[in-house]
Amino acid sequence: MALAGLALGAVPTPIPAHAAVTPDDTTTRAQAADDRARRAARAKRYRAAIDHYEDALRLEPTAKRFFNLGVCHHRLMMKHAPQSPAYETHRGAAVDAYNRYLQATPDADDAQAVKEMIRAMGGTPLSAQAPEPWTIDLVEPDQVPDPPHFENEASHDGRPTPDLPSEPTPPAADPGPLRQPRWGVGVFLPLSFINPVQAAASDELRPAPNLGLGLSGHAYLGRRRRLHLGGEMVLAAQMISAQRRHRFSVAYITLVIEGRHTFGGGRWEVGGGGSIGPGSQALVFTGEPRWPCSVDEREASRRGGLWATGRLYLAALLGKRRNHAITLRLGPGIGVFSRPSVASTEVADPDNPDAEPLRCREQPHAFAAFGVSEQAALIFTLDLGYSPRF
Repeated sequence: MALAGLALGAVPTPIPAHAAVTPDDTTTRAQAADDRARRAARAKRYRAAIDHYEDALRLEPTAKRFFNLGVCHHRLMMKHAPQSPAYETHRGAAVDAYNRYLQATPDADDAQAVKEMIRAMGGTPLSAQAPEPWTIDLVEPDQVPDPPHFENEASHDGRPTPDLPSEPTPPAADPGPLRQPRWGVGVFLPLSFINPVQAAASDELRPAPNLGLGLSGHAYLGRRRRLHLGGEMVLAAQMISAQRRHRFSVAYITLVIEGRHTFGGGRWEVGGGGSIGPGSQALVFTGEPRWPCSVDEREASRRGGLWATGRLYLAALLGKRRNHAITLRLGPGIGVFSRPSVASTEVADPDNPDAEPLRCREQPHAFAAFGVSEQAALIFTLDLGYSPRF
């Protein structure tokens, strides 16, 4: 989304006149400020480095100092959440400083590379014919580039030295860029309540939640990566006491769509969306006596259907790059099921062994026998999860 014409002042700050300062004194003071800036930059104190580079530029402007000033702003930009005020301030200042470098040394060997970096940051490279002051229009890029290394100065006489090697930055001390994630995976603990009212009224069931394990995978779409599109798989069952013979178990696979918004300097995220997909619910046999027309030795009956849920979520984003999310999600839903399964055999009546065998297909299925209707089921979900993002 285009930011409305962000105007950055590009006229170099005039050097204050001082009758007692000779050219040699100016160069010496500029060199001292430059040295302080370099020490601060090596220590990752980029705000202090910016102040010292600006002092050096007021005394003696050089191309490399503009470039290094841009690198400091670039690195500070990457430490803030995209679209935050601090992010946009440093992004505009970095583009401005890189453009000053191009203006001071248009024929530098890396001029084209710097122009491409400015475009990748969403800025407009300065052309040789552009008048001053200029206006730089910033747009939101799909992905911003990593900051370059600092450039060395061979001398302090104002001449650029683009061919000198860069100073390496220790990777262990650099927290790295805050990038918008492209995809993620996750694991979560779902807690779901299904048919709670009917289960509470049943003599056989109880309204205990289903607790289980869920796995997820998703991609982040859109220019600002604010849309989640992915899928989830869940297996869960009721945790019940031995006094109950049957319990619910559920399994489902759903398509998930969610939107997100970050705040608090990129440390927090809120969002909402929904999921839909096929699932199944079973009445699992856990004790004696079991339901006479049980489908098999483990399940009394099972029914399939379609699950649809809405959800709201809150996430805490952790790590230096904010690429670890602890999420809390909750929301209501509904399940629409097919007719439950029943055994196709004849079995002896456990209450009257001498009577004719029960024809299971003519008997009510276990859900109905335990007081759970075939109507749509009310679902409420709550889950806590962890998701690394890449």
